[in-house]
Amino acid sequence: MSDNFQKYGSLFQVDEEHFDTFFSLLKSITLEKSEFFLQQEEKCQYIGFVKNGSMRSFYINENGNDVSFIFHFNNQFFTDYESILCDKKSNLNIQAIHKSELLLLHKDDLQKLYNKEAYWQEFGRKMTEKLYLDAKKRIEDLLYYTPEKRYKNLLKENPLVFQQIHQKHIASYLGITPQSLSRIRKRIATN
Repeated sequence: MSDNFQKYGSLFQVDEEHFDTFFSLLKSITLEKSEFFLQQEEKCQYIGFVKNGSMRSFYINENGNDVSFIFHFNNQFFTDYESILCDKKSNLNIQAIHKSELLLLHKDDLQKLYNKEAYWQEFGRKMTEKLYLDAKKRIEDLLYYTPEKRYKNLLKENPLVFQQIHQKHIASYLGITPQSLSRIRKRIATN
């Protein structure tokens, strides 16, 4: 059993028999703080995995403001799957919050795996299901919960966000202004 399999096998949800094939296709890169993995109007070519660091996916709205969509930390996948799936330019920006070590799988290599055997089609389905469920949860959070409840949920589910992410990005992720975030934090601290 290889060291890489022990480290990443369960995270990638790839069995030992198929792991070396998969891992040989990955490209390792480092992005410096604020460097982009993907910018709006580019076509996304890769599925990324954060080995170490943190990334932020965000949109620029029609008023020119950036709106955080999701944060990605150690041992998490990220991409603009719509851009890959539809072969279209992205509306999304994905940027390193801190210096980040990444593993990348090119979309063409993923397609070759899909064509190789049914195992990889199941792998792709599971990955797509995970991306779908994450996006659905994000949408439900915005539609169903108050900003204070979204803040509490984020604090419970991912306390690292508050240590690693600038407050203005957290506020945009929650769909509120930085001032509203300050008020929520004060209200919770006094309760």
